[in-house]
Amino acid sequence: MKNKIFKSLAVIGVVIGLTGCAAKKDSAQSQELINGTWQLVEQSDVKDINKAFPQGVPTLTFESGKEVKIYGKDGCNGINTTAKLKKNNSIEVNPNYVSTLMYCDKVKDTEFKMLFTTASSYEVTENVLILKSDKGSLKFHKVSLNGKWVLDKIFTVKEKVSTLYPYKKPFINIDINSTQISGNTACNSINGKMLIHQNTIKFNHLAMTKMFCEGINEQAFTNALSKTSHYKLDGTRLTLLENDKPLLEFVREFEK
Repeated sequence: MKNKIFKSLAVIGVVIGLTGCAAKKDSAQSQELINGTWQLVEQSDVKDINKAFPQGVPTLTFESGKEVKIYGKDGCNGINTTAKLKKNNSIEVNPNYVSTLMYCDKVKDTEFKMLFTTASSYEVTENVLILKSDKGSLKFHKVSLNGKWVLDKIFTVKEKVSTLYPYKKPFINIDINSTQISGNTACNSINGKMLIHQNTIKFNHLAMTKMFCEGINEQAFTNALSKTSHYKLDGTRLTLLENDKPLLEFVREFEK
């Protein structure tokens, strides 16, 4: 009888252990899926996202660890907090997050903050994240524009990139948590303002240093940037377009 009891207890222990391992695995998979940067595309109390956030649509970046780190922008201020992912796709966001204190008129940042901090569950796929609370929901699309992009093709002139820029290639740096664009024309450093929403992107107030480099067609590159209205992302390739007309194509450069 004792042997039977011990065997039964052993079986129960194995089942509990396997269940615990499965739960940990599911949690790890959820954290892996939620990692990355997400841009708001729908807010339940808002009809027009662009009008609700005229200074830039909110973005959130998730980084997993013992607690999930979350930082980004609420459409007005920079924010920084943590969250816990629990069973059955439940989430608990720390409502006491750090935020900058800039005032923005006619921005739905307060409503965004309320829906974000009261979120109790989430749904995540490869490219869509939905946070839900009893007060409403937030829907995000995953963004993978962040990083350094090196020019590979130019469509506005007949010459190839290797001919126009024989020594080094132009590049741009994109950080969607910032409204700034930076880079290099293969001669001079550039910087300016950037506005991104879904598949639209605009570069404004571009400025650059004034070093002279003989034989470098900087204008072909900067003119194309100034005309850009849309982008198309295909894995490690980024195409900038004027409506549906391709202007520049870049390759993502990863840190070594």
